[in-house]
Amino acid sequence: MPRYFLALAAALLPFAALAQTKPAAPASTAQLESQLSSEICQDFEKLNAAKSFALLSQQEAMNTLQQSMTQVAMNHPQEIEQIMKASGADAQAAMQAMGQRVSTKLAADCPVALTLFARLAGTDTGSAPDLTVSDAERPLLTKLATDICTDLSAQDAKKPLLKMPKADRMALVQKTMERQIRAHANELTQQYGAGFLQDMPRITAMGAKVGGLMAKQCPTQTAAFTTQP
Repeated sequence: MPRYFLALAAALLPFAALAQTKPAAPASTAQLESQLSSEICQDFEKLNAAKSFALLSQQEAMNTLQQSMTQVAMNHPQEIEQIMKASGADAQAAMQAMGQRVSTKLAADCPVALTLFARLAGTDTGSAPDLTVSDAERPLLTKLATDICTDLSAQDAKKPLLKMPKADRMALVQKTMERQIRAHANELTQQYGAGFLQDMPRITAMGAKVGGLMAKQCPTQTAAFTTQP
């Protein structure tokens, strides 16, 4: 059974918060996934209080995520055993899919998780940007997330994104986000300052925040980011 716990943990790597999203959880696993997400977030908060996630190296962030995810999963052996038995030969794939859905919940509901995910996607030096959505920026970022979700949903209706080759999906998603950022250029400049649209690190950090909001609004379309072909 430990290999399935590791598969569950591995599904969150790297920067799974924004990307490795799956469609809505089956009713049989939704409650467990919510519980896992809540317990992992609580563990993250304790670990972050002991040592800020923003100070972790990429390897330390990976170790922290795997250890926390595995430890929490092992607190629910009976529930996971039931899922494994029900999945049969596809048990490992089921664990990976569940891990990806848990990562979406963490991205949407656990601000400190975003800092950890940023360290996973970053370098071993420097500090991670603060990915908490402030009250001041929330209305604009929520609107941006809504517009991107609306755009992707319209395209998904014409041609299902998850049936497209991964490279095509990624190109389409990137164009969609760039189009919406241009559409909101004036608002973004007013919110973040005149040089914001030329500052890629800040745009990337903002994109992480928007991705977390999108995970709540359109999880199926958000899956287009990095779901495997």
